[in-house]
Amino acid sequence: MIDSFNKMGYDGWVLGNHEFDWGIDIVETAIKRSEMPVITSNVMVEEKKAGAIEDGAFTKLAPWIVKEVGGFRIGFVGLTTPGIPYWTRPELLKGFRVFDPIESLRESVKELGAEKVDAILVLGHMGWKRADDFANPIQEMLKQVSGIDVYIGGHSHQDRPAWYWSNVLCTQANYYGINCGRVDLSFDLESRKLVKRNAWTVLMDDRFALDPVIVESTKTIVQNAEERRQTVIGEVSEKISARGKSSPFWQLICTAFMKTAEKQKIFSEGVFHGTFGNPDVDPGVKTIEDAWQWIPYENWLVHARITGAQIRVIMAESKEDRYSDRNLFGLDPADLQPDKRYGILFNSYDSQSGGRRLMFLRTILEEPASETRLIPVKTRESVIDYFADNYEVK
Repeated sequence: MIDSFNKMGYDGWVLGNHEFDWGIDIVETAIKRSEMPVITSNVMVEEKKAGAIEDGAFTKLAPWIVKEVGGFRIGFVGLTTPGIPYWTRPELLKGFRVFDPIESLRESVKELGAEKVDAILVLGHMGWKRADDFANPIQEMLKQVSGIDVYIGGHSHQDRPAWYWSNVLCTQANYYGINCGRVDLSFDLESRKLVKRNAWTVLMDDRFALDPVIVESTKTIVQNAEERRQTVIGEVSEKISARGKSSPFWQLICTAFMKTAEKQKIFSEGVFHGTFGNPDVDPGVKTIEDAWQWIPYENWLVHARITGAQIRVIMAESKEDRYSDRNLFGLDPADLQPDKRYGILFNSYDSQSGGRRLMFLRTILEEPASETRLIPVKTRESVIDYFADNYEVK
């Protein structure tokens, strides 16, 4: 992807949350390959802010940049979502930290004022919501920080061509490149004042040809990915129902997680997990593509030793989320001894609170007595390995 950014000649890009799904080392490699700055102001590496890092790939982190366009100086500030610590394990982030976007934005706007810019655009991996939440505090941010002309959002997977908050023009061009966004700024040539702002998005349908340079440069990668996608992992001999919190499909993936942990010499008595709302699994040959549909997220396995009383607290907390189908596999909640510790497997997302839905779980796993550890295997790979070990699954 970064090689494609380089070929397209982008002026910069902003860190999002999914870049960290594979760990900070992958992020560092991507930044090192980047021929343009990575504009993200509200981050720190080993307690040094973007722009103040003195060596290594992270010197390319910049809180803001200035580009001259049509004779006018335009300042661009980058921000990432403060939700990252509630989704991503500290073992994956290591010395990387995200802090308050309001604080960093205020500081960046002040610095750009000293640069005598004619307009300020904020590029944020935070997007449109009816109301602010922990990961998308845009309304409060634009209310508290003045001097911003345009906010270009992301993260929340919305096509919102134009709207205003606190007299700031906001725009968001969906996700996955489904839409492309454009912002036009008009200035008075004599006063150099910004007099008009327009923003819109365009659906990237078959009216637009694929970029031949990118198609050619990624051809081998795409071919390899297609071959990988079609790789057979095993066969299902009869339909596997995914209905209900204790469905056979749920039992299958939880069993796979326990087998994977055993290979790492980590023994567990239970798994706390859901099914992501998957449909029934039909009989037939299954491929890696199927595994991606069953486990659509880049989660890792996490093991902890927690008490029966704590397990009950976690289960009660999960029940408060009406969208959750998480359940306890391998143990009967009625038989749990309050003070006894049990080895339980989670996915990394849930272990960090599942986006603040499981804050009791997060707090419990942060206790030293829980002996929480990241298992270096993805949950999807665990299911793939389980099929590889058994081939025919019922």
